[in-house]
Amino acid sequence: MKNQFFYTATIEGKEYMASLNVNKVIRSLGNDEGGLIIILDDFNERVTQQPDIDPKTNKFKGMKNLRETVQSEIHLNKEDAERFKNATNIE
Repeated sequence: MKNQFFYTATIEGKEYMASLNVNKVIRSLGNDEGGLIIILDDFNERVTQQPDIDPKTNKFKGMKNLRETVQSEIHLNKEDAERFKNATNIE
């Protein structure tokens, strides 16, 4: 697969090798540390539960499902951001 960009993902203080499909990138944004935030075109639905509070009585009625449409957001460190820019820059 020639469309994968490999980078270092840090999860709970541990480093892992991860990859993203460069054909799914829709935008990026630099951050203050010199890294890059990558947004992917991979919309999906996430369902979470939250308390259901009656607005009139302010009493707990139970739990309700909250549906959100989300997309992946990948944070590249400074070194990976530079490699990504070099690999994908169109001049």
